[in-house]
Amino acid sequence: MIRLFLFNSILWISLNNHATSSPQTTPLSKKTIHIIVDEMGIISIGRDTISSDNLALYIHNRLYKSYLGTGKMYDQILFTKASKNIDELVVEVIIKEIKAGQQKALTDLCIQKYKDYFENISDRQKAKLRKYFPVLFQTKYN
Repeated sequence: MIRLFLFNSILWISLNNHATSSPQTTPLSKKTIHIIVDEMGIISIGRDTISSDNLALYIHNRLYKSYLGTGKMYDQILFTKASKNIDELVVEVIIKEIKAGQQKALTDLCIQKYKDYFENISDRQKAKLRKYFPVLFQTKYN
């Protein structure tokens, strides 16, 4: 009887202390591919430096290999200019390459999951892809 009383008391105290303490939860961080370009036109993603010619392939590989490894993809792509002196032509090329990488990853994903191209799958399957892989349909990068 005393053991039961002690057990209930300890349980009540621990639950009460946990409820009144400040929450230790951290917000879920989004998995992001952060692309940075500097004045010289050098593109860096994390510790990697990529030429604009290889950016589409790099984006495709990061998105698709993430899916193959975990069944999930990155949540978003961020594009940042290191300064305001970057030529708009460079920015246009980078955005075009990002879109090409997204399109390649979408094509590979559709072939893997549905054995067909995105254009040929049903509207329901398209909606599912848009819901679970929004990074493939992202159009704004800042």
